[in-house]
Amino acid sequence: MKTDLKDFLLSGRFLSLMGKRKYFSIEDVRCVLSSQYSSLKEMTLRRYLVELMKQGSVYGAGRGWYSTVAHPFEADRLAIQGIIVLIEKKYPLLTFSCWSTEQLKTHMHHMLSKFVTFIFTDKDSMAGVYDFLKDKGYDVWLNPRGKEAERFALGKKTVVIRPGISREPVDGHIARMEKILVDLLVESRQLKLMDTEEYYRLRSNVLESGRVDIATLLSYAKRRKLRVENGSFMA
Repeated sequence: MKTDLKDFLLSGRFLSLMGKRKYFSIEDVRCVLSSQYSSLKEMTLRRYLVELMKQGSVYGAGRGWYSTVAHPFEADRLAIQGIIVLIEKKYPLLTFSCWSTEQLKTHMHHMLSKFVTFIFTDKDSMAGVYDFLKDKGYDVWLNPRGKEAERFALGKKTVVIRPGISREPVDGHIARMEKILVDLLVESRQLKLMDTEEYYRLRSNVLESGRVDIATLLSYAKRRKLRVENGSFMA
């Protein structure tokens, strides 16, 4: 039985059975396998998937997740490099993360002419960063909520400062795509950056154009109080 399954997985028939899925979990694999393999130990199945990865047909996408997307997603960092350097010079010891909607412009159905940059930092530092960026000519919003969020509008060099989120996916001060995708859904709802349909279309474009860590993505979505089910998340 094991030999038959191994042949099935490594021959390419398995990926054909998975259809057009770009990402799948161990549970997804079990669902498409016939009942004769229902008693197969998870450790054995994982070992076969590792062999499939060595073959170059499947790639790791986080703990318990796999993908057929070969290259990791690499967001354009140029859009946020300037403001990161500016803040670093003023506050060299500050813990903060940054991302901008400009990093996503090539994945949007409707091209935007104005963008917003988000700065996440500890609550005690938010006001200081706000004043500093305001003095530098940025259109800064300090954690807009409620009525202030309703008044939010994109201008030139718009920046929103938010409280930092624990265990957020970042590389230094730069938000990883797993963080950006989750934050964008939250902010689109709060600040009306885009409608829900546009967001899901953008997210699909991102996930198909570059590989992301699905386990990290879902874990962070839970911390941001989003509904997680069936390997995805929603508001």
